[in-house]
Amino acid sequence: ISIYKIKILAIYISMNASVPKINKILSTVKIHNEELIDNYSWIKQKDWKEVILNPNKLNAQVKKYLDEENLFKENQLKDINDIEKKLFEELKSKIKNEDNSVPKKDGNYFYGYKYNKNSEYPIYYRKNTTNNSEEIILDCEKKSKTHTYFNVASISHSHDHRHVAYNIDTNGSEYFSIFIEDIQKQELLSPEIKNTTGDIVWSLDNNYIFYVRLDQNHRPTKVFKHKIGSNSEKDLLIYEEKDPSFFCSINLSKTKNYLFIRTADHETSEYLFINLKLNEITPTLFKKRVKKIEYDLEHHEKFFLISTNIDNAKNFKIMISHEESYQKWEEFIPYEKVNLILDFILLKDWLVRLERTEGSENIIILNLNNKNQHKISFDEEAYNLSLDHGYEYETDTFRYSYSSPTTPKSVFDYDCKSKKQELKKTQEVPSGHNKDDYICKKIFATAHDNEKIPITILYKKGVKLNSNNYLLLYGYGSYGISIPSNFSTNRLSLVDRGIVYAIAHIRGGKEKGYEWYENGKLLNKKNTFLDFISCAEKLCEDKYTSPKKIVAQGGSAGGLLMGYIANERPDLFLGIIAQVPFVDICNTMLDEDLPLTVTEIPEWGDIKNDKKSFLYVKSYSPYDNVKKQNYPHMLVTGGISDPRVTYWEMTKWVAKLRENKTDNNLLLLHMNMTAGHSGASGRFDYLKEIAMEYGFVLKICKILS
Repeated sequence: ISIYKIKILAIYISMNASVPKINKILSTVKIHNEELIDNYSWIKQKDWKEVILNPNKLNAQVKKYLDEENLFKENQLKDINDIEKKLFEELKSKIKNEDNSVPKKDGNYFYGYKYNKNSEYPIYYRKNTTNNSEEIILDCEKKSKTHTYFNVASISHSHDHRHVAYNIDTNGSEYFSIFIEDIQKQELLSPEIKNTTGDIVWSLDNNYIFYVRLDQNHRPTKVFKHKIGSNSEKDLLIYEEKDPSFFCSINLSKTKNYLFIRTADHETSEYLFINLKLNEITPTLFKKRVKKIEYDLEHHEKFFLISTNIDNAKNFKIMISHEESYQKWEEFIPYEKVNLILDFILLKDWLVRLERTEGSENIIILNLNNKNQHKISFDEEAYNLSLDHGYEYETDTFRYSYSSPTTPKSVFDYDCKSKKQELKKTQEVPSGHNKDDYICKKIFATAHDNEKIPITILYKKGVKLNSNNYLLLYGYGSYGISIPSNFSTNRLSLVDRGIVYAIAHIRGGKEKGYEWYENGKLLNKKNTFLDFISCAEKLCEDKYTSPKKIVAQGGSAGGLLMGYIANERPDLFLGIIAQVPFVDICNTMLDEDLPLTVTEIPEWGDIKNDKKSFLYVKSYSPYDNVKKQNYPHMLVTGGISDPRVTYWEMTKWVAKLRENKTDNNLLLLHMNMTAGHSGASGRFDYLKEIAMEYGFVLKICKILS
């Protein structure tokens, strides 16, 4: 027995000896008569912008620590290597190897993309409608060969179909380079245009493109016009946003008559436009920005339509204005408190809008000529819809996609005139899928203030609902982003093993309208966290699971949520997966050099200048509230080139957790040293990260198959 104890002790000492450690250097920030104490602030380098572009410039000590963390993670998960490999092959088997999109018509061509067998990246192609010939316009698989990371954010063909412009990010930093090619000759027409957002709009004469350039702080502030064939140093500055909290983007109107320049923060927007038919180069202001007023713009050949929250229309209404008096708006689609307008498509004879009413989405089609309208409704308890804006304006047909947690994605073309729809494609699951093998439900949890929080639940038919079930609970709850109740082949790998999967539609999103978002931001932010806890408790009450059998998952701002529950309710969760987590919120929101800080003040508060906001944020900031206590099993992920949630946030957090945790549970950091915010870029490569995360879930749930 004594020899056995000695061996166990030796193993324990060996494991703890390999736990990564990093130096502590005391740093104190004094603000509002308060102190922020940070022993790991030095991990953020002064030249961090260079590191994001080139990880080889990372501080040697930090690089060593991250390498040790990655090795430690591999060692701790070594016993499930076979399970991870099995999961990867399983996840891969659910994706159609040779696949293609539903091509979109533009003039005499259909444009689409396809994947060849075993390819990581798509091939963009087009078909000529006159002779059915096919030609490649961009082979991403071929261009990616010399890069460990490869992402094309957008691809845009010229109006005469002769040229193509596309953008590439090769390290995950979201600095995109634009390339312009002759489609038939496959030759570059202009030198590379660096440091752009990826937005591309062609001039009507096909001799120019418009694009948005990022400044030294990774902020999209300048719109340029580039002559095809010239050097970008000679590009003409069309518009510059002077307010660092407002970011620019551009798009082409549906009629193709206008270039729209949108500049906005998280609660205020403003549009300028350029008449492309008149070859204008000076933008015209559509309507001056007013704090907390948002509007989005589209053009019909006879008028403009505007989706806006003006006049306290929190869930938005649609206004109309005419070209000769574009600043004078009149009501077109009245405001209805119960209907949240999510999106709309403007065609020559039709207005198609996507609305959410009491958590369910519908499509409403309005005939612009006779003002008659009809609706497309859906029967499932939980589902997801999206509109495809397409290329064409003079058409009676639009495209939409539908899926639910049990129903694979289907793409439909809908004829507004005949009211008939055509199924264009249903997502195939090569390994097989029967929706009747699964049960999807929507239930409601009661929050601390009696609000009803929707929860979408998916589980395998035959699973007995009792407190013995393990459950994965996903949450986000920020920026007004709603988590869709859609179909995912990935999550089936957990569900098929008897794990219940649930999505908490917590405040901070717009699942129940714009007020649902407002009640989860600024000084209401804690509602987001408390809602998630209420959802977990409801799932325990209803016997879907029980405390210490729940694994929580969230990424980015959802990682902030994970940090809060780790500090405040470790008793409720078996494990936590925090993906690129935004956990160092105080230090980040005090650093105005970071890309997103200034523009995100409407989301989190002006903690630099407002003591009340500072104290509130400090009270929930995960990094600042790490304490001596037991923590759940935790897997934390990051990307070294991430400009949104930078590598030092999760690195500092894990180091501080290691210093304070009083348990022997897993605490693992996976830092992707070749990617950014979204992880690996290839369609199969990214599955390795999911396999690792799911392997972690199965390990702590002791489901070893």
